[in-house]
Amino acid sequence: MKIKQKSISFIGLLLVVLLLFTGCSNGEGTANKGKDGDKTKIAFIPMLIGIPYFSAMEEGGKKAAEDLGVEFIYSGPTTSSAPEQSKIMDSLIRQKVDAVSVAVIDSSSINPIIKKAKSAGIKTYTADSDSPDSERDLFVAQALDEDLGYTLMDRLAAQIDEKGKIGIVSGESTATNLNSWIDYMEKRIDEKYPDIEIVDIRYTPGGSSEAALTQSQELMTKHQDLKGIVAVSSSTIPGVAQAVQQAGKAGEVAVIGYGSPATVKPFIESGVMKESILWDAYELGYLTVWAGKQMVDGKEFSEENDVPGVKDKVKYLKDEKILLLGPPLIIDKDNVGDFDF
Repeated sequence: MKIKQKSISFIGLLLVVLLLFTGCSNGEGTANKGKDGDKTKIAFIPMLIGIPYFSAMEEGGKKAAEDLGVEFIYSGPTTSSAPEQSKIMDSLIRQKVDAVSVAVIDSSSINPIIKKAKSAGIKTYTADSDSPDSERDLFVAQALDEDLGYTLMDRLAAQIDEKGKIGIVSGESTATNLNSWIDYMEKRIDEKYPDIEIVDIRYTPGGSSEAALTQSQELMTKHQDLKGIVAVSSSTIPGVAQAVQQAGKAGEVAVIGYGSPATVKPFIESGVMKESILWDAYELGYLTVWAGKQMVDGKEFSEENDVPGVKDKVKYLKDEKILLLGPPLIIDKDNVGDFDF
């Protein structure tokens, strides 16, 4: 009789252990766990750190990580450097992060590392700047390249009465997003503005503001009748605006570009710039981390997605694997003080 009681007790204990094991492994309470049982790790590699634009993306990413219960890793080069991006991604692969996104500087440089990350089972995607010919799982886009290029050219055309010579000062010559925006600017001119001429496109190492100043000065010296200069990255805007300001040509040479509110505010207030074209970088950072969490959890994107930290519905373009934040944002004197980045 005693042996039977012990047998029953042992079986009961075994059942309790089995139930506990099942409860721990049925998926409940593990949504925020990574491969090693820790928090899901989602990383983002910007083009460079230390400028208001990417700092805003970082803050948005931190907020998303807090809301979603994941760990956010923000790591990038101090100057715009494709080789440094590759090194950082390689390090993140060794850290066994669950998802990693990158604002691509140079597709040819980053594509092999994207492939390596995917082979390691990491959800690998781009944000802010794409590499469409890579093996990336997704591109978290701020707005469609076509909309950004067309919107900027339409706004500049209105400022210069749809005629005159303009110059372009861009960042790195290999930056996919910057080159795509320029392509669409040129296309818009061909289609709609026959009296506008792009006289030159200049590039700057790492989007250097100092180099942008020099390039702008040279453009104005070479083309005395220049009507406008486009700064095709947030970091080049101060150099372009300062060059026009120092030349005493504010109001004579229009300055427009893709600049964060904090970057363009002093130049809008001084009258050197009227408008800047951008998007909400904070929301883009939030969306980047949210997208990584969705992919790690194996969740499909809907045609339209409600994202808690983003005010508008986020569209998903399935064929292109693009998650779209929304239309371009026009920053001017009326709203430049409404943003924190």
